[in-house]
Amino acid sequence: MDEATDSLEHMNHAAHAGEHGQEQHSRISTYIGISMAVLGVILAFASAKVSGERTELVKSMVEQQDAHMRYVTQDIKHRVAVISLYQLRGMTAALPARSRSADGNSQSADADAMVHIANTIERYLKESKAAGAWADAFDPAVRAHVEGQDKYELGMLASEIGIVMASVALLLRRKLIWYVAMALGVISIGIMIATYVRIAPVVHESEKKIEEYARVYHELRAGDKTTQAEEILVKEVLAAYGKP
Repeated sequence: MDEATDSLEHMNHAAHAGEHGQEQHSRISTYIGISMAVLGVILAFASAKVSGERTELVKSMVEQQDAHMRYVTQDIKHRVAVISLYQLRGMTAALPARSRSADGNSQSADADAMVHIANTIERYLKESKAAGAWADAFDPAVRAHVEGQDKYELGMLASEIGIVMASVALLLRRKLIWYVAMALGVISIGIMIATYVRIAPVVHESEKKIEEYARVYHELRAGDKTTQAEEILVKEVLAAYGKP
């Protein structure tokens, strides 16, 4: 009878131990599942940041190319105007700066043309410098977006590995592997925070400079539009040499 009682007690203890073990396994599985969900959110956020940085990189490079083309255009205009001035001066005899015609009321046509071309050269030089500064202002932003894309991809990789490790921990029910998965999630978050703190001020400052240099360039272009004197010159040439 005593032996039967002892056997029954052992069976009850074993049953309680089994229930306790199943409860622990169930709790661990729940925690690992929650960890996998959190890692999935981190992965989605990192992926969105990578896509955003890639989009901003392409946008900045396209805008920089546009500014660079404006610089090239104004630089070509400047060189052409310089060559025109050399040619006109070579074909014209040396004249005093304010030489007058026979009636003493106006400068010679050649002198006026050279002065006009000289002013145009200065205008194109200012515009080319402004466009060059505008194009160069994109460099810090481009570098920051490249770095941001690379770092966010590293954070995304850490979260992906963390999800894999959490899956293995769920299958094997090993806490150590689960701890590694959580550590990778923390690393991923740390990488993204550090990246944002590093590149956000650079991009913000670069965008301010880009806007400022763009404004300067467009103001120069707007101020250097065809003047009233140039319009009068065009009308005189058309009246003298154009078709009636």
